[in-house]
Amino acid sequence: MENSKIRAIKKSAGVAATVLNVLRIVALVGAIIAFTGGIFCLVGKGIGNAPIYENGKLKVYLPGQNAEEAIDLYIDDGPEFLEDLPVKDVPAASALKCFFASVMMAGTMVILLIIRNMFLEIRDSDTPFTEEIRKRLKVAGILVTVLAAMESVGIAAIVALAMWCAYCIFGYGMELQKQDDETL
Repeated sequence: MENSKIRAIKKSAGVAATVLNVLRIVALVGAIIAFTGGIFCLVGKGIGNAPIYENGKLKVYLPGQNAEEAIDLYIDDGPEFLEDLPVKDVPAASALKCFFASVMMAGTMVILLIIRNMFLEIRDSDTPFTEEIRKRLKVAGILVTVLAAMESVGIAAIVALAMWCAYCIFGYGMELQKQDDETL
């Protein structure tokens, strides 16, 4: 016989799985858009006046402008390792950033799929405290930490500690579940 708290957990897990599925589709669309943007950056390389880097600034020449009229832009976006690459060609640098964004979105899709499957298993099982769900939690934690490390090591460390804490608490819940099952 199932109690009301277990039913609520199963219902919440089903809702979470649905939300994660929608987010996974959004991530897929984002990956496609970013990848397409990278291709357009490479294909559109010869169109118009080519922007160049000069003294750490991006100089953009609009049609009919000369060097004195060029617009100076400061580029400080994207992961640091992409900024450190010796790519001075603006379309190529932009394409690299787009391709990196598409890889990040694809990684996000994988993580969302793993977590979604974890919630579906919670919804369909008698208890959320199973070894299979714990393994999925561990894999998701590792992947989220790696994804966070692409942007910030500090944030990745915090994410890793939070995921490790959840993993340990889940292990404790499994022990309590085992003891509860043995007393019945």
